[in-house]
Amino acid sequence: MVPPRWGTLANTLTLVSLGLLIWGVVKGVPAGDTGAQELAAGLLLAVASSAWAAWVLVRNTGSQAVVASCLATMAVTGGALAAFAPVAMVFPAVAAVAAASRWTMPPSVAVGGAGWLAVLVAVEADGTAFGVVVGSLAAVFAGLVVGLMRRQAVERTEQVTRLELASDRAEVERTRAELLAERNHLARELHDVLAHTLAALSLQLEAFATVVDAEPEVSPAVREQLERTRQLVREGLDEARGAVRALRDDVTPLPERLARLAEQHGATFAASGRASPLAPEAVLALYRAVQEALTNVMKHATGASAAVRLSFDDGDVTVTVEDSGGAGDGATSALGASGAGVGLRGIGERLAVLGGRMEAGPVPGGWRLTASVPEGAAVARSGRSLG
Repeated sequence: MVPPRWGTLANTLTLVSLGLLIWGVVKGVPAGDTGAQELAAGLLLAVASSAWAAWVLVRNTGSQAVVASCLATMAVTGGALAAFAPVAMVFPAVAAVAAASRWTMPPSVAVGGAGWLAVLVAVEADGTAFGVVVGSLAAVFAGLVVGLMRRQAVERTEQVTRLELASDRAEVERTRAELLAERNHLARELHDVLAHTLAALSLQLEAFATVVDAEPEVSPAVREQLERTRQLVREGLDEARGAVRALRDDVTPLPERLARLAEQHGATFAASGRASPLAPEAVLALYRAVQEALTNVMKHATGASAAVRLSFDDGDVTVTVEDSGGAGDGATSALGASGAGVGLRGIGERLAVLGGRMEAGPVPGGWRLTASVPEGAAVARSGRSLG
């Protein structure tokens, strides 16, 4: 595509050239011509100039038929005009250049040949020196050569561009294949190490629970703590399996995952908007944001109710977690001092990689976390629907 500024400059220069050519033709018409000859030369100049101007206006936007009509008219009338002013042979020459730059040789030769035949007929009728015929033939031939060279240069440039694009696509595909291979490797390692370890720990806890159940002297607090530990291990095992699925691009739809997570934490869940396919990275990032928020409710606002909302609207996928307790109200659990205190920052960094954002802070009567990712940036590569 021709850049707009360059296209405007080229059109301006072409029209300036036409103006100079018109001036040259007017000056080149012999003063001794009869009124009829001057009238014929004026009409031919007007038609050829109009065809040139029309070609300049439609060459980039007009149909092939319209462009061909402009070039043929310019070549024929300009060729006939050369019998009165030899400088007018520029008209068929320019038409030949334009045709050869645009089309293959047969139609280009037809345009140039029509202009030269018009010169031949006009010279025979007017009795002008035969040298004009030879000169116009040379001009048309040169125009065809220049146009052909220009078209070949454009085709070579387009071919190089296509090869570069193909090379870039191949490089992208190769990089993606390497990334997928690495993700699959990580998924296998995560499954073989963490998932198996948690599964073994879960079995050990089940066995320990059987022993505890057989001992009536064990206090209810111990039983409750054991059950809580078993629940955490089960949740950790589910998380490990979810991470493996995410690495393998095989994730559970986000609404389903968030509903299950909210249920585990005793929170309410609501979704709005039309669900869109999400990339595994986006699903995992939003899931981690909700998980971090609900964990903070458990750590810092024991007993507070929490609500999880998921919305698909305005080009964003947004999750909101709001609790009724708030931070700093004294309703904290023993877990309040645990952790490194960088969970929210890590969530924000994860979202930033996807072009998303996160906001967290106090609201009247509680605390709210909002995380979102652009819907366009989160379209799944596989095109699977969330259902």
